[in-house]
Amino acid sequence: MKNIRNASRPRAHTSIAFVAAMTALLSVAACSSPEKKYTVPESLCGIDVPQDLLKPLLPEGETITEHPESSGSTTRCRVHVDGESVLSASTERWAVETTATDVAESALAVDPQDQQSDQGRYIYSATGAVGKVDCAKVEAGRASLWASVRVTHDNAQAADMLKLIRAYAAAVGVSEECTQ
Repeated sequence: MKNIRNASRPRAHTSIAFVAAMTALLSVAACSSPEKKYTVPESLCGIDVPQDLLKPLLPEGETITEHPESSGSTTRCRVHVDGESVLSASTERWAVETTATDVAESALAVDPQDQQSDQGRYIYSATGAVGKVDCAKVEAGRASLWASVRVTHDNAQAADMLKLIRAYAAAVGVSEECTQ
């Protein structure tokens, strides 16, 4: 007759060995996981934005480049990581009475029904945000200026997007962009 206690021991040793092997495998995978090997920029195409606000919205990768564009009343900064567009920030002139909802209706990655902040001044989600820019020097009756940001990857958080749009809109407000 076989001892029941001895029969269960090989399984226990097998389970312990399996757990140890999985732990080692996960440790190796964690060490080889992707990371940001590039330096996070201190601006978006010349508009000062704190690195700590950009960092959580940028994906892992080797290299980062910025690509400024301007067309009519829109100025855009596209950020690429390893050659792929991952973040876009832009400013655009709108009629004086424009609201964040109006801007969100035409913005990519933002929906007018997304979360709002600061009495409707900002509309944001994990994929994008829009916000009104207060220009320090603005002429009465001049078109309003709106900022927008969006990401093209899935690992962003809505709270981080709100922090970025607030900082970006504030930085645009004291930049040359407001005087153009």
